[in-house]
Amino acid sequence: MSTPPKPGKALSVKVDPQLYDDLATMLQTGMTLSDAVRTAVSIVAGGCRNAWESGRIPEGVMPEVTHLMVKPYDGSRGGRTGGAPPVIRDGGERR
Repeated sequence: MSTPPKPGKALSVKVDPQLYDDLATMLQTGMTLSDAVRTAVSIVAGGCRNAWESGRIPEGVMPEVTHLMVKPYDGSRGGRTGGAPPVIRDGGERR
């Protein structure tokens, strides 16, 4: 297992065709590349933490992600474009 770069350091990832398409999809919302990567990593990491803390999956084992729940769009709020959406942790804490 390798370690993540220290805070403030850049992250380097080789872009393959699938990552290119996935990033292009996320960038359609107006978020930046950094926001897209942070959002995607946060969603997957949160799923790992939840699976491990609940005991459904042994710690250190990658859970099989089968779906993602998305709130229905409510046009009266104007939607959200640009920037990463707030990530809500288990305790309801926004970051």
